[in-house]
Amino acid sequence: MKFNFEKLGYVDKGSLELGDLTLICGPNNVGKTYVSYCIYGFIRYFKRLANLSLSTKQINTLKDEGLLHIDLTQYQHNLSNYIQNTSKKFSQMLTDYFSASDDFFSNAKVNFSHADFFIDLSQEFKQSAKFGKSETLIFDKAADKTELSVAIQVTGKSKLPNRILNDVVGNSIADCLFKGTLPKPFIVTSERTGIALFYKELDINKNRIIEQLTKSGGKPANPIALLNSMRSRYARSIRDNIDIVRDYDNLNKHKSFIREDRKTYKPVLNALNDLLGGSFKTVNKQLLYYPKKERNRDKAAIPLYLASSSVKSLFLIDLYINCLAEKQGLLVIDEPELNLHPDNQRRMAGLLARLVNAGVKVMVTTHSDYLIREINNRIMLNSEINQKQQLMKKAKMTKQDILRPEQVKAFSLKDNHSIKEIAIDRYGINMEIFDDLIADANELADTIYYNMKD
Repeated sequence: MKFNFEKLGYVDKGSLELGDLTLICGPNNVGKTYVSYCIYGFIRYFKRLANLSLSTKQINTLKDEGLLHIDLTQYQHNLSNYIQNTSKKFSQMLTDYFSASDDFFSNAKVNFSHADFFIDLSQEFKQSAKFGKSETLIFDKAADKTELSVAIQVTGKSKLPNRILNDVVGNSIADCLFKGTLPKPFIVTSERTGIALFYKELDINKNRIIEQLTKSGGKPANPIALLNSMRSRYARSIRDNIDIVRDYDNLNKHKSFIREDRKTYKPVLNALNDLLGGSFKTVNKQLLYYPKKERNRDKAAIPLYLASSSVKSLFLIDLYINCLAEKQGLLVIDEPELNLHPDNQRRMAGLLARLVNAGVKVMVTTHSDYLIREINNRIMLNSEINQKQQLMKKAKMTKQDILRPEQVKAFSLKDNHSIKEIAIDRYGINMEIFDDLIADANELADTIYYNMKD
């Protein structure tokens, strides 16, 4: 999957192609977060923006007869048009997506290249949607067939409004068409520590309404000012994180494919446990962190707001791995090294490698030399190495730690307001972006050291 960008903040022009593991490097204020948020948002809202709606005739047939057969090849033939229209719509919504001023992204464009993107109609598809106790929509497509059947189960005639019926059927058509080709994305923003800290108090719109009513001094509130105050000042990605954290009590009851098959994916869970050093649990609607019990010490239960910054930083990652991860999903992390000691930055690299080999696509922005070097260690392990098994055993590595060079894509946002792809070979990612800085620091240290007076 390849994305093209124009006039996106610092980036004048550039392209980025997703790998199984995608790394975006560069100094501060060059657009790494913009790029990662855009990729997440485009995939997240693609199905809705594609607008695979039915005709009025089809809606009436479904409501009158209770059954509709949809030829999916028509969507297959028009795929390029859907992608072009979706790219245009997403570019136009960037101002709202980032909650920016009206002119901030006025010339920005985000385009999805579709040369290798396809609709796979070989898979079976079954889905249902319930509306109260009276109506159910049932979707069914047999494997290797090109027709999707939509049926309404209802006593009497359907009372569903056409708009709702159209939206639900359109979304299900998109689910059927893009199943297995469009990953389900989940983002962990760099604001995650604040979101985790105030997860019970984050009701921004309610607070703003109260604020506007208070400012009115007993007079009728200005409705325009009230509506404007309710417009979130946060990017949609951050709002998605807030919604996820608000719904934690329900979401933590789910099981990801990783936790469903703990035996197969034990290396992933082990890496997460080593990194987190404990677990999360809700008790009496309060989120607690339980560190691993140490010998001769009492078991501790720490409210999340009192936990360390590293624990808060890992909260959403833990939630995704244990409860929300899907096969071939996409996990986007803005600065996975956030608040982590160097040894835990190295452990984070190991966790990301194991997630990739478990079938989750991962994209990260990073400033961490430690994380990149540890990724490189795993790429080099793909080569023939003397005493490889002994080396891996000593480092507590398994075959799930090994990365093939072709699994990894790396990009630098640094020079000429562009996106530059970084070369990757059997030795890993070219570390020039960090090596030059380290060399400069070492040179300065040597100069100071040798000029110190006795």
